This record gives sequence, structure tokens and C-alpha cells, in this order.
Amino acid sequence: MRPTPTSSSRARVAARQRGVIMVIALITLAVLLIGAAITMRSMNATLSSVGNFGFKRDMANRAELGIRAATTALQTGVLSGNGARDVNNAAANYSASMLPSDPSGIPLAMLNLNSPSDINGQGSAGNEIVIANEGLRIVYLIDRFCATAGVFSQANCLVQGSLTLGGSNGKPLLIPPQPTYRITVRVSGPRNAYSFFQSTYTTLN
Repeated sequence: MRPTPTSSSRARVAARQRGVIMVIALITLAVLLIGAAITMRSMNATLSSVGNFGFKRDMANRAELGIRAATTALQTGVLSGNGARDVNNAAANYSASMLPSDPSGIPLAMLNLNSPSDINGQGSAGNEIVIANEGLRIVYLIDRFCATAGVFSQANCLVQGSLTLGGSNGKPLLIPPQPTYRITVRVSGPRNAYSFFQSTYTTLN
């Protein structure tokens, strides 16, 4: 015959059950807290990535200002005159010969740049574009793909091949080989962030 549990034994069993339930509840709470922390960290990382992507995209859009200023100097500005591109022009951030570059093709003069005058003598504050309300500084540098400064020649410079176009009188119009210019733009932004953008350009010498 099974003995009838006393009130004291029933109280001990109930206490043990409550203790087990408390442990399970604490473990469940710990798992939920860890899951919430991981979720919050993932959300923060996602928001940071989205913000960085938008920031980089804005810097790329702003780099167009530097590229446009450089091409304007080559087309109609101080570098458009006869023989103007045959010599270095520090005031125009221009080098008539190819500048030393790092393995990525960025001119060394554009690295560790603090002010336009740091561009190995090729810098001018007049060519620095500042967007103060966004904390952006844009500086461009143009160098010609030639071994040395001086009058352009195919033997001394990297050239684009000659082009044959249709003329107005039906005769082909031959455009002679032209030198190639490298435009490098550095956009510096908040939090010491910076990006480089490059474009090559060819125009009549």
C-alpha cells in the first residue's frame, strides 16, 4: 500500500518544482537577451553599411565637380592655349610629364594630402573646391602621359590612335594621334574619409 504524502513532503516537492521552473525561466530569458543583442548589432551594422554606401556615393557624385573643372581647364581654360600643355603649370595643378604613382595608379603627390600646396608644387588654392556645409574638399591633379615635359611627340608620349572621320566634302578627315591626360580627383570628407576618382582625357594638343 502506497503511503499517503504528508503536507511537509508535498511542500518540499512543490519547492523543488518552483526551483526548476525558475532555472528554466532564467535560461530562456538569457537566450532571449542574447538574441535581442545580436539583432540590434545586426541592425546597427546594416544601418552603418547603408550610411557608408550613401556617403561614398555622394563623394563620387561630388568628384564630378573636380573632373569638370579639370576638363574645363584643358578645353577652354589656362591649359587650352598654344603650347600651354607642354610645360608644368603649378597654378593649374598640371604636370606636363607623367607623375610617379602607387600600384593603384594614384599619383604619389595626391597621397597624404593636407592642402593644395602639398601636390609637389602642382597645387593651387584656387583649384580647391570646398563644400563647407558638407565638410567636403575636392582637389584635382592633371598629368600628361609623357616621359618628359616639352612639345608633344609620339615617341615621348602615350597616345590615342589616329581617327578617320567623314568630312563635309565626302573626303575622310584624319585626326592625328593625340596625347592622353590623366585626371585624378581626391574628395576628402568628414571623419577623415577620402576617395580617389580618375578619368583619362584626350584633346587636340
